[in-house]
Amino acid sequence: MRNTIPKKLANLGRKTKLSILLVCDLLMGFIAWIVFGPPLVNAVATEFRITILETISAQFLHFFVPTSLAVLFMYFFGFYRSLIRFFDSMDSIRISMLGSLIFGFGWSFIYSSQLTINTPNIVFVTFLQGFVLSVMFYALINVIRILARILIYPDIRDENALPIVIYGAGAAGKELMEAVLIDKSMQLIAFFDDSKDLRDRAINNIPIYGSFLKLKELKKQHTNIEVLLAIPSLGLDRRREVISRLEKLKISVRTVPAFHDLIFDQKKMSDIQSLSIDDLIPGRGIKSIDLEDSSRREFLISGAGGSIGSEIVRQILQSNPKKIILLDISEFNLFKILEETKALVNKNNYTCKIIPVLGDVKDSDHMAKIFASNNIDTVYHAAAYKHVPLVQEKHNISKSTENNFIGTFNFALEAAKAKIKSFVLISTDKAVRPTNVMGASKRMAEISIQAINNSYNDTKLSMVRFGNVINSSGSVIPVFLDQIARGGPVTITDKDVVRYFMTIPEASNLVIQAGEMSEGGEVFILDMGEQMKVYDIAKRLIHLSGRSIAESSDSEGIEIVEVGLREGEKMFEELLISGNEEKTTNSKIFKSNEEFINLDELNDVVKQFEEMIITDNFFEITKLMSNHVEGFVYE
Repeated sequence: MRNTIPKKLANLGRKTKLSILLVCDLLMGFIAWIVFGPPLVNAVATEFRITILETISAQFLHFFVPTSLAVLFMYFFGFYRSLIRFFDSMDSIRISMLGSLIFGFGWSFIYSSQLTINTPNIVFVTFLQGFVLSVMFYALINVIRILARILIYPDIRDENALPIVIYGAGAAGKELMEAVLIDKSMQLIAFFDDSKDLRDRAINNIPIYGSFLKLKELKKQHTNIEVLLAIPSLGLDRRREVISRLEKLKISVRTVPAFHDLIFDQKKMSDIQSLSIDDLIPGRGIKSIDLEDSSRREFLISGAGGSIGSEIVRQILQSNPKKIILLDISEFNLFKILEETKALVNKNNYTCKIIPVLGDVKDSDHMAKIFASNNIDTVYHAAAYKHVPLVQEKHNISKSTENNFIGTFNFALEAAKAKIKSFVLISTDKAVRPTNVMGASKRMAEISIQAINNSYNDTKLSMVRFGNVINSSGSVIPVFLDQIARGGPVTITDKDVVRYFMTIPEASNLVIQAGEMSEGGEVFILDMGEQMKVYDIAKRLIHLSGRSIAESSDSEGIEIVEVGLREGEKMFEELLISGNEEKTTNSKIFKSNEEFINLDELNDVVKQFEEMIITDNFFEITKLMSNHVEGFVYE
């Protein structure tokens, strides 16, 4: 019976609910007028010689006219369109305040105009009484809605509701709180904020804690507790510090979108997402980019819709250049980065012209037309096939080689013929003594860049070589997160495998800075820090999901399983082929001088590759690679 009434009320038609609300508001106005207006005041003042009913009968219009005006005002300005379930928006509050003032002061005006004696004191008391009526009417119509919300939508939580702590009690935390309170599968048990102004206070009776010791106690009480980071403006270093402390408590951590996503990806604060590995690795303190004479420069980025390409676009756009050409073979990826850049241009009032181009770098004629019809200063070539296992498949070797090597050669050659000032190839540490086709094809691309640079003086061609980029399309991290979400196991190739790791913004930033300092022919190498064990990263992600690591498939937690090195995979990666790193003016960027062949010899090699690609002779392709790439042997 108790649940039946709320269900019947909730299922009423919209017009019926509106009629009930209108009647309730008129009734609230009537009650406020009786208690704080003339009916009760006259009765008390005359010791009930004048009854309440007599005053109501004599002055009913004094109540009805201002109440009707107030209700009509609130109706036409959308007060009655607000959903009872979510009634607490500032717009509704403002409208109800104004409506209440119309009711109270409307009565004061009508009542005072009927008085035979209008001294200043009487007028003052009358309008003061009108203000009291306004306050009471406002309170009553809001209380009615709160009671209706409690009755119709009782806060019945799922018995297995996930205990939630929101980290951050500011505006973002409050907005997230409203989303969490609606979700019956979650139970908000506390806020956490180390601000001295907020510590040990409360929001809607939900306590705000400021001590990690208190979080430790909550973890003991709720083993499946989850922390939601709701400070989108928090600096990356501070985020990493917070997450590291939460990891030690083995508390599951998720986050709301950063301001960048909120603005450009049209996400909401309530969009809770998995923690990014960007938050876990040590920061490198990358400085902002200062592009010289950017307002007159035109840039082209190939693979502009990819993870690295799109971040290069974002960072270059901050300097508001004259033009950015977005080149990508994928229509979907191109559309995404185009929409994002358009939003950035509009928001910041940039004058930069954005030109999206669907195209393939292997199409020399198309590339030549693009270069001829624009005055491009700098090209960043980020387009590539980079998923090692896919490229390693026999049936993919021809097309992968054509894209990574022949495509780069043709693209760079057309750029040099068009006298583009600077051409930067995005390379990889897998090109150093490669054990897989992806690395070997990228090394051939590097060789072609150096050969072309040696023959064309008007274009400075260089390359930037670095290791794994976290959360890029080729990263293993999303795979780990997906495996953890499904309950495991997490699969790694070997517990001793180590890799360099860098975030997408850090890598893109340094790529641009390297391109700016290029004199032509350099192999730039980024400071990747120390190599990290992939096994350690898997452990951290498991801990930050609030789970423990299982010792075997039968024990509780998520197991980490070794599956062995994949074909063409190394235990560790290198950045140098030979010689020593040379310092540059940027402490995070080094360079290396490496051997290459001249352009005439390379032209012959390209023809040989093209012949093998046409016939899809992967054996001869890999054999040719072995002849020209140090350390590569295809098995």
